[in-house]
Amino acid sequence: MFVKIKYGNTQLNRVTFIIMFHRIQNRLKLLFTMALVLSIGFAQPKINLYLIKFDNIQDDKAVEWLRDGFPDLIREEFIKNNDIKLRNQSDLERVMNNRTLLRRASRRSRDILLLGKFDRIQDEVNIGLQLVDIANWEELDKRNFTGSHQDISSLSHRLVETVHTMLMPLLPIKKEVKKDSKVLTSSTSQYVTKEMPQRAYELTKSIDRGIDLLEESMDLVIGAKEIPPETDPDITGEWVLDLNVNNQEQENPENDINTRMLIQVLENLTTSPYKVRLSKPRFEYDTENDDQMNVVLPVTYSLKEHIIKDMLTSLPYSGLRQEGSFTVFMFDKEKFNFPADLRERLRTGAHRVIPVVRFFNDEGEIVVVIVDTPEAYWHSKTSKNVLFIPTHHFSPLIDFTVGGWSLQIAMETVNISVDYTFTMNLDKIHQLGKVSLKFIPETELGNYLKPFNLGSS
Repeated sequence: MFVKIKYGNTQLNRVTFIIMFHRIQNRLKLLFTMALVLSIGFAQPKINLYLIKFDNIQDDKAVEWLRDGFPDLIREEFIKNNDIKLRNQSDLERVMNNRTLLRRASRRSRDILLLGKFDRIQDEVNIGLQLVDIANWEELDKRNFTGSHQDISSLSHRLVETVHTMLMPLLPIKKEVKKDSKVLTSSTSQYVTKEMPQRAYELTKSIDRGIDLLEESMDLVIGAKEIPPETDPDITGEWVLDLNVNNQEQENPENDINTRMLIQVLENLTTSPYKVRLSKPRFEYDTENDDQMNVVLPVTYSLKEHIIKDMLTSLPYSGLRQEGSFTVFMFDKEKFNFPADLRERLRTGAHRVIPVVRFFNDEGEIVVVIVDTPEAYWHSKTSKNVLFIPTHHFSPLIDFTVGGWSLQIAMETVNISVDYTFTMNLDKIHQLGKVSLKFIPETELGNYLKPFNLGSS
């Protein structure tokens, strides 16, 4: 005769219950044994080193192969180092898309990104290296060195040696284990160091979690936790999938926080993304007219250094791609909402800006205006009030591509060096007192230039 046990709202046959209990017990023993052996036999890496292509600064085709060659040399050097786990571009994209992975691994190891760049000047190759902690984007080390392009072997050796020097201080100092600190266990027949209690604690936490999950499954099996009758196919005889078609076209409230962050970042990108360096003008005599001189104003445009860093550390991406000087970020509707006004703004190019250079005389009056625009309409304009110079040298270093379900932002980390040149009479040149450069939204350029009474040439 079988005895039945009451558990929750379900009665179990005693023999069945005992069999299930022993199965669980045996599985837990197996789990603990396997985890113990793995903890003893395999040490966790202390550093996850992410190796990506080096940046060919000058886009020199003759040495383009070094973009992959340099990381491969480093990979070959550290592949057998048990304290360092080598990661690649795909791994970097994965942790940048889901930064919770970094928090999970923070107790066991550090996630370090090696950024490399190089350029060639005649026979010399200049290499710059930077170690960055991905968790907080903190710079850990930075090195620069130069080698001969004709002696790649020596250059490669120097590269590997430098990376080794940068990484070693980040690894814990290995202490020799004394004989009296080892204990022989009968269950494993191996030596275990005093670090074992901490490992056992971590294993216990993992096993406890496993037991909780197993008990939840057990509760469902024996009926202590029941599947809601209205959704239990065994009761209803019907399997239902909520397609939620209407809501797919609406904004997801769960994405509101990410969306607000995205809009703030886009606001920074579209209002003030550029850094400008103005150099003192050069004055060159006009060989055809002794009463005139050519004025050359050197200007360098680039993206602000923190722009890409802010993008990497603040937003969850659906994709990240680097191609030479280009860094491309992808966002999709899984994590962000794309309001109609945002899509319209990016589609119409309302974010585009035009550099306008103004020269003032000693009395504060504007005497020269340089408009750097690709729009041909302005290239046919002149002014009687000022010397109006339309030209086109500047190109946006940020590009937006928006669709119904995705947004792509491409950034180019290069310097645009421009020489703005115009000719003036000597007496007017001596009156120049100040120069100013300002970015004007493309949609507002017409109103901004109205005071100069521009007409057709």
